[in-house]
Amino acid sequence: MVNKVVEMSTMKGNPSVVIVTLNRPESFNSITVDVLDGLMNAAEKIAANSEFRAVILTGQGGYFSSGADFSLFSSAMNETDTPKARIIGAKGANVCKAWESLPQLTIAAIEGGVVGGALAIAMACDWRVMAKDSYAYVPEVKMGVNFGWGALPRLTALIGAPKAKLMSILCRKHGAGECAEWGLADYVSEKGHAIKKAMEIADEVSAFPGLPVQLIKRGVNVSANALAAASGYADLEDLLLCMRDGEATKYRMETIGKIQRKGK
Repeated sequence: MVNKVVEMSTMKGNPSVVIVTLNRPESFNSITVDVLDGLMNAAEKIAANSEFRAVILTGQGGYFSSGADFSLFSSAMNETDTPKARIIGAKGANVCKAWESLPQLTIAAIEGGVVGGALAIAMACDWRVMAKDSYAYVPEVKMGVNFGWGALPRLTALIGAPKAKLMSILCRKHGAGECAEWGLADYVSEKGHAIKKAMEIADEVSAFPGLPVQLIKRGVNVSANALAAASGYADLEDLLLCMRDGEATKYRMETIGKIQRKGK
C-alpha cells in the first residue's frame, strides 16, 4: 500500500514484478491529488529498488481510469496565486516524467477506459495492453483545456501527427482494435484478461538480465523523446491560459454540469 488510493504489491510467484493499482473504483479511478502523490511515491520506491525488473500499472474494478477528477480542475481554476497554480498544474506532468524515467520496463494493463490524464500516464509506460472491449478517450477539448502532462509529444511519437490531432481534438472514443492498429496499444487481450497478459509479458522481461534491458530502454527513450521537452514545454502555461479563457471556461462548466446531472 502506497496510500489509500494507490496500492503497490509484488506479483505472486515473481517478486521482481511490481503491480501498482489505482484504487478509487467508486469514481472509475479518477485522478486526484492523492492519486498523483501515490503514483509519484510508488515511482520513487520502484526506481530505488534494483530487485524490481518490471512494473504493471492498472486500475481496480475493471476500469483503468476516467482521467482527472473535477477536483483537479477546481484546484487549478480557483487558485488566484499563479505560482501556486503552476505547482498544482505541474503534478500530472511530473508523475508522467517519473514513470517514463523508471529504469524498469513498465506495462499499463487497461480494462474499461483510459481517459485524458490517465492516457497521458499510460503513454509514459513502455507498453500498453488493452482488453478487447476497452477504449481510449481524450475529452480535454470538451473540458475547455489542452491535452497536457507532456501527452502530445508522446501521442504524436506513437501514432503520428494526423491521428494525434484527430484523437486529441475530436473527442471520440477509440476502441482497443483501432488503438492497436494505430500503434497506441501494443497488445489486445480478451475482456478481463489485460492484467493476465501484462503479467505474462512482465514475467518474460524479468527473466532477462536487468542491466541490458534497462540500457536498451534508456537508449530508445532518449531517441524517441529527443524533442519532447522542446514541443511540450508550454503545456502548463497552456493549461493556465485555458483555465482563464472565457469561452473555454463556459464550455467546461457546461460539460461538467451535464456529466454531474447524468450521474444523478
